[in-house]
Amino acid sequence: MAAMVQNRSFRVSRMVYSGLLTLYPPDLRRRFGAEMEEVFEELLRAAAQSGANSVAAVWSRALWELLAVALPQRLASETVMAGAISFLTASGLFLAFFSTFN
Repeated sequence: MAAMVQNRSFRVSRMVYSGLLTLYPPDLRRRFGAEMEEVFEELLRAAAQSGANSVAAVWSRALWELLAVALPQRLASETVMAGAISFLTASGLFLAFFSTFN
């Protein structure tokens, strides 16, 4: 029974990690996505031998990498920057306009 639960959680972990890879920029995913999945699976398998704390540590590193690599690259894209600048400009104009009514 424990082996079935472990196999199921391993499959779910792989699926979730694969989904999280979509947050990385497309060119990085194309070049390194398969290798990243393979390394994650190897780390997860090795961690499963040591217990839940080791599995949690693998996930912790994976999520940290996501925040440290994927998020800054996504935020640096021109589309995101244009949207952010547009939002900040509109917010500033909104606040300036409505502050004249007080």
